[in-house]
Amino acid sequence: MRRFVILGHRVTISPDFNLNDLAGSAGRLDILCRCLSSAFFLSHDLRRDVEVYLILQDQVVLRMVGSQLHRMNPDERNIAGLIRSALGKLEERERMSTPGIFVAPGSLKTVVDQLAEQETQLILLHEAGAPLRDSTLSNDVTFFLSDHLEFTASEQHILREIPRISVSPLPLHANHCITIVHNELDLRDISEHRIFDTTVKARANEQR
Repeated sequence: MRRFVILGHRVTISPDFNLNDLAGSAGRLDILCRCLSSAFFLSHDLRRDVEVYLILQDQVVLRMVGSQLHRMNPDERNIAGLIRSALGKLEERERMSTPGIFVAPGSLKTVVDQLAEQETQLILLHEAGAPLRDSTLSNDVTFFLSDHLEFTASEQHILREIPRISVSPLPLHANHCITIVHNELDLRDISEHRIFDTTVKARANEQR
């Protein structure tokens, strides 16, 4: 399983935003939509072994599960529409908005605590970290990354014990970081004969 936890510092937590102005009225929701597209989509296919957590203003958590996703297309407007629908269904406990998309109140600390209880390797993507290519990664790994803004002091404190890994010595867009991580892990999976088995099993399940 591959997981990405992405912080949206200014993204609106209200469903009342304009789908034609994601960078403005939605507080740079366009960035998170691009991240979701990079995280889930292949050419004419979908990555089913991926989960993404979007943390909005440290108040709302959207959880996307690739193995359950339906109705999502790669374009930003479609993805933003699904997020808007989810925000309109926010309640006290997590609930599913559309297939594969869950919404609940929550924060970075909430997500870190939840993931710490699972058998997943936690990694902070940061340009000052150790090179990705030289790093040892498990088959179940979770990557934390920020939007266009740096991690705040409080976020850095919560993430202080998580190892840092870098995909480049240069600052990159968040969605590009996700693409590079996928590429590295895909190459490792191919060398270990895992990626073919995963794809075949996923397609076989669809045909049942």
